[in-house]
Amino acid sequence: MASSSAASKPSVGILSIGDMGMGVAKLLLAYGYEVMTVSAGRRQAGIFGLRQHTKDRIRLAKITDLDSDEELVAQADIILSIVPPRDALATARRVAEACKTAGQARKDRKGTKSNDVIFIDLNAISPRTVAKIFVLFNAVPDVVSPPPTPSLARRLTRTLSLAGQQLASDSGSETPPPPPITIKFLDGGIIGSPPSQEKNKDKANDNSASSSTSTTTASDQASTWKRPSIPLSGPHESLLPPDLLTTLNMRFVSSRIGTASALKACFASLTKGFTALSILSYTTAATCGVLPELKSHLDEHMPGLAQRAEAGMTGMPPKAYRWVDEMREIAKTFKSSGGMKFGGELFEQVAEVYRFVSEDTVLGQERVGKRKRGTTVEDVAECVEEGVQRKMQKGHRKDEKLELAWRGSWGL
Repeated sequence: MASSSAASKPSVGILSIGDMGMGVAKLLLAYGYEVMTVSAGRRQAGIFGLRQHTKDRIRLAKITDLDSDEELVAQADIILSIVPPRDALATARRVAEACKTAGQARKDRKGTKSNDVIFIDLNAISPRTVAKIFVLFNAVPDVVSPPPTPSLARRLTRTLSLAGQQLASDSGSETPPPPPITIKFLDGGIIGSPPSQEKNKDKANDNSASSSTSTTTASDQASTWKRPSIPLSGPHESLLPPDLLTTLNMRFVSSRIGTASALKACFASLTKGFTALSILSYTTAATCGVLPELKSHLDEHMPGLAQRAEAGMTGMPPKAYRWVDEMREIAKTFKSSGGMKFGGELFEQVAEVYRFVSEDTVLGQERVGKRKRGTTVEDVAECVEEGVQRKMQKGHRKDEKLELAWRGSWGL
């Protein structure tokens, strides 16, 4: 554990505690930060996850589980949004709504000197989606995407004007409204696997480790933390304490909002995009009876590529359902920020690969820590091939029914 007390460090709220959120929370706790969440607002994974299981994980990790979003914005100094891409905007709305009514509670907190909350979006979203969150927080972003259309600008101007009129009319009331909580927004992304602690007694005194897997404190020399990289962008770099940046392996890449999300999208397009291509290649090779020959040629001519393909394919099944929307956000990035419509169309199809895996094969039932299928590339290819065959059989049956209906209508 870190030697400095949690009282001297900002409290951190995390929405929500999934696999990545839990890893980040444990890392922060190990370094003396107070971590809190609201498990009641977490989207559940249908038959694959239970709310009680989530609450148990939070309790065992010693994360403070608050009852409402209002309590979270009243107590947390920094809020990290770590949710599936489809939930990024909704999570920002939750925080924005809570800030409307929790201003007095936050001001009344002992030792609170500022009514600002720092909100950091760490989700795999496009710069254009980031811009929507900025607008939600009543900011005018300098984003890595085309400027708003005149009609949108007029609507924003009218909205702000009406808001000002409303505040003016409320100013004469006997009971003034509670002070608002101001949201300071930062854009970010997480590149890599969730933080994890590794015992490393043989190298306890080795100071040559890289910044992403470095020994941390004198009292923690028997272990190391493997951390992802967290790029950030936005105008509020000075608000984050250096200790937090070091602990979470964060670094600012630009003062422009949207830049960090663009970096994340470009990185993921190469890694997860390559895994999607590997699924198509290995499955087709298996269907054609040449998978052993494909592997042999890759091992001989491109061994590094073969290792990357196999690691990506076998690690993919529990995450495929989350990657569907991430690929769609990458498509938006290429289309809107990169100006390449064809790039957007390409990654819409990559999203379809992961949608097929998660919804039309047994691999969609896999979860982290509870693996049964898809632990080898041969089995991944077999599962995907079986899914393709089922789809084809359904298609044939549908065609046969249409054929019979057509012939019946003509008395044939």
